[in-house]
Amino acid sequence: MKRFLALLTVMLMLLGALASCGEQPENPPASSGRPGSESAEPSSESEPDTEPATEPEDPLPGPDRPLYEHEYAATEDGSFTICGIPLAEYSMVLFYPGLEVYDQMDRKLLLSWLKEPFSQATGSELELKVVKNEKYDTAKWAEHEILFGSNFRREGMPEADNRKSYYGVTADGTVYFSSPSPMLYRHMWQLFLEEFFGVPYGSGEQSGGCAVTECYRELPNMSEAWLKQQGYESVFADEFEGDSLNLDVWESCSSGPRRGGYNSISQVRVEDGKMVITGQYLEDGEFGPGWYACMVALKQTYARGYFKAEIKCADRERNSDNFWSAFWIEGPSPYNAEQSQGGIGEGGAEIDIMEHWAEDLFSCTVWVAGYKGNEGLDKDMFEVFGTGNDYTQEYHTFAVLWDEISYKFYLDDVLVACTDFGHGTSHVEEQVILSLEIPRDVGLKQDTVREMLIESVEIWQKPAAEE
Repeated sequence: MKRFLALLTVMLMLLGALASCGEQPENPPASSGRPGSESAEPSSESEPDTEPATEPEDPLPGPDRPLYEHEYAATEDGSFTICGIPLAEYSMVLFYPGLEVYDQMDRKLLLSWLKEPFSQATGSELELKVVKNEKYDTAKWAEHEILFGSNFRREGMPEADNRKSYYGVTADGTVYFSSPSPMLYRHMWQLFLEEFFGVPYGSGEQSGGCAVTECYRELPNMSEAWLKQQGYESVFADEFEGDSLNLDVWESCSSGPRRGGYNSISQVRVEDGKMVITGQYLEDGEFGPGWYACMVALKQTYARGYFKAEIKCADRERNSDNFWSAFWIEGPSPYNAEQSQGGIGEGGAEIDIMEHWAEDLFSCTVWVAGYKGNEGLDKDMFEVFGTGNDYTQEYHTFAVLWDEISYKFYLDDVLVACTDFGHGTSHVEEQVILSLEIPRDVGLKQDTVREMLIESVEIWQKPAAEE
């Protein structure tokens, strides 16, 4: 009897120990992904927990690509249709308003970007009409249209939003592309051909036919979550706290004569959480009487990454002889053909993230020398306008994602330009610069003062081993 009671006691203790193994702690680690429970009883029928402690996050869409919902399948007969309409019945229409800024655009290049990929993909040509007349905003120019321009209004198109880049197809077969930057149409057109025509981006391959249906695509915004998911880490940030510029990390770049004036670190101050670069005429300036401003650069140089600054630009009238605000990255010698080699040599490239030209106008540009054997400079320039912003009255963020594939430019986290211009993207360390640029001839009264305000600067990079 005693042996039986002892055995029974041991069995009860063993069962209690086994049951306690299934209990969860009152406050489990956050990484477990499961809430703790004080009262929940473990089930004797439950499966052992073999799942990882942290569920992998779903991949986020890249900020330059929408989420695809359509899987390409070539048509059996090789035909091309959009909502059942033969592609041959379409006309391509590019809106060209009579704005002065458009005169600076390389329109022939833009047209070639739209026509050549289409011709390569389909083996045919479509009429491409450039229209200025505003009546085509709401009235069709052709029965079946492929529209490039944020002004067009057609049945089934979303409400216009000049702060987004988007494209799609309406139920009746109208194709539309809208962006604050007309030069981004090349990028979106290539995405459209990739998804619906089965042509890999920029490959120039021929399509096996398509049957495009109603759809809508919006390019996702840039986000810290996406950067972190891709392995980027914050390597530099300055929010300009205190009352002076940190000269351990910043310096005056190109001090001395600059076009029609001088650069001097005396034109930079920090106040109210902002770096302020002042442009003005000084009788007793560091280098004598004249117009003064400054190019402020980080002492540390960087090769590739994500570069972002929050800026309020200095006042500037269109086409005026006036200071202009700029945020850019400069290679060791991008202006020398032998050293730049189209951007892939040791001279690197000049990457203009933002040059401000008027209230609602700025440009993004990549400059290289030695491109296709050219001894001089070549550029790929994108102008952003018509967003409704006033960059002289408001703070906005300007950024570039510079990687081994391309340069992608962002306004307030919205993609506005994408290019792989040159013989490839620069791979050398380059200097990050914020500047209030001095024109060759300053057409201002000598008592005029201009100020560029920078609220923050941040840089993200992948660890060197992952780059």
